[in-house]
Amino acid sequence: MNFRSDNTAACAPEIMAALNTVNDKPASAYGDDPWSRQLNEKFGELFEREVRVFTVATGTAANSIALASVTPPWGAILCNSEAHIACDECGAPEFYSGGAKLVLLEGAAARITPASLEEGVARNARGIHSVKPAAVSISQATERGALYQPVEVAALGAVAGKAGLALHMDGARFGNAVAALGCKPADITWRGGVDLLSFGATKNGALAAEAIVCFDLDRAEEVERRRKRGGQLFSKGRYAAAQLLAYLEGGLWLKLAARARLMMCPP
Repeated sequence: MNFRSDNTAACAPEIMAALNTVNDKPASAYGDDPWSRQLNEKFGELFEREVRVFTVATGTAANSIALASVTPPWGAILCNSEAHIACDECGAPEFYSGGAKLVLLEGAAARITPASLEEGVARNARGIHSVKPAAVSISQATERGALYQPVEVAALGAVAGKAGLALHMDGARFGNAVAALGCKPADITWRGGVDLLSFGATKNGALAAEAIVCFDLDRAEEVERRRKRGGQLFSKGRYAAAQLLAYLEGGLWLKLAARARLMMCPP
């Protein structure tokens, strides 16, 4: 059995084929190609609502740009103490936001609860002397492999909304979570109050292709400009877009996630 990181896996054949398809002739740059122009529509169909989609190369970029777009330098991002943004991103969320503070919350299996979120907000509500809570980030699936059920996402979304916080989801393994839960993608994202999703594909068969999915369209321009300023606007955007389109086509993303789950837990 090989339990090494899925970062070591090969690119899915279907995605490699999609790369070859867009490699036969020139195409417009900086997202003005036919493939990039399909992303909003295709992701909108997946999530059953209008969205804006921004491709980036890594999950760290997706998380950091998304969080920076909703958190000022004097703000706080609340997350579990084992969250990827706290343990594995070399301070990138703080860097991209210009100095925002990560407020760490405890919780079993790297999850946070409504009660811990409320406590974290209250602990950092001392006026001008305290950082100002601005966002909460949850991982789906978590760094311990746990899942948030739709009702649990909604409960956190309710607390976040009441406190005026944006809700971000680190979906590096979002496909694995949806495949395991058997729910609709909308049920664990915007229907539960999620404003921004880091939609991962690289850990599930793609090749350096991630996306920031913006459910709150009012935040889209800030994400777009921060992506450019952060060096993540690809000149040859068609290569990332083609991967993500192939990833969604015919439910490939769920098939790949289900196969990975079966390899881990054979019947």
